[in-house]
Amino acid sequence: MRKIGFLFLTLTLVLSLSLTVFATGSEFSDVSEQHWANEFVEKAAQNGWIAGVGEGKFNPDARVTGAEWYTMVTSTFFADKIPDQVPAGQWYSGKWYAQFMAADEQLALAERLDDYATSQDIAERPLTRAEMAAVIFKVLEWYDVQAPEDKLTEVEQSIPDLSNYDMVDGRYGPIIKCYALGILAGTDSKGTFNGEADMTRAQAAVTLCRLADVIEAKENGTLPGPDDKPDPKPEPEPEPDPGDQPTAKVPTEAEAYDILMQIKAEYPHGTPWVNDKTYHSPNYGTATFSGCAAFTQMCQDRIFGNFNENGLSVHRHTDFDAIKVGDIISEDDTGVHKVVVVEKKADSVIVAEGNFSSEVRWGREITHSELESNNYGVRTLYPN
Repeated sequence: MRKIGFLFLTLTLVLSLSLTVFATGSEFSDVSEQHWANEFVEKAAQNGWIAGVGEGKFNPDARVTGAEWYTMVTSTFFADKIPDQVPAGQWYSGKWYAQFMAADEQLALAERLDDYATSQDIAERPLTRAEMAAVIFKVLEWYDVQAPEDKLTEVEQSIPDLSNYDMVDGRYGPIIKCYALGILAGTDSKGTFNGEADMTRAQAAVTLCRLADVIEAKENGTLPGPDDKPDPKPEPEPEPDPGDQPTAKVPTEAEAYDILMQIKAEYPHGTPWVNDKTYHSPNYGTATFSGCAAFTQMCQDRIFGNFNENGLSVHRHTDFDAIKVGDIISEDDTGVHKVVVVEKKADSVIVAEGNFSSEVRWGREITHSELESNNYGVRTLYPN
């Protein structure tokens, strides 16, 4: 039986990677314990599947290039396929990723992308989620991992934007299979895949961990086979009492973060955004938001959808410890400037904002003490 390559990945091989050496056993300074991907980043780094960027940092929001993804995948799952030397005259000869790209060509990891892109095409540009899924599909083929047919059918019917890909598209099947095996998930509460969004380093760490878990389950014989029948459906829940409240559809902070990264791809740092920029929210009747409020409300609507229909309601607080990804903060007691939370740290928040010097800005850090000194307020849709 084929064994997973990462089980034999030695420290010597890890240190030989051109990527900066990771901080084994320690937390990266830019990935706090509260970060949605913290446990996956630590696991991936400690196992040598993904490296830091130096000076104790991970840079979780940075985009992943094709070469970086192939390096992570081959180092994790096919360490025995990485050659010691690469012949001269190849398109990747002399590149830092030459050994890993040689392994990629041997493994044909880009096979499902042949009609759209080659390994060379995507080597030094950001990788999309759909392209990532196509590479994962080939890894699963090498390990002979199948998904239950009933689950494939179920997810095929549930992905809202799957119609963006024809059935003959080399990315169509991989998307379904990755969903069915729990390796990838939607970027919102509807299960939208958002395949053309770029992949981030935090997402790469999560995906490697999930893929490793699936392969390990296959090796251990605990993964359901393609013909396995699902467990019998449980008895339906009893009818609720008239006084019962409907269950609110609440996204996780990880889902909120993914949606914000999708918005970041659409409105990158530096995008013009002035006070005259307006946004009409379906959640507030005829109200029109402008400037910074337009940006933050757009973000919150994208995360929570039609929150009235979803059984959610707005409430306000000033509890710093209760702040979550997707919350809107009024930076001062007049409510003049609003920001949306991208990451919550122990004593600060990382935010995104519109109309900051007439631009969209991502990544500003605001400390707890700064918020306190300005009599801040928080508007959240997460239940109390």
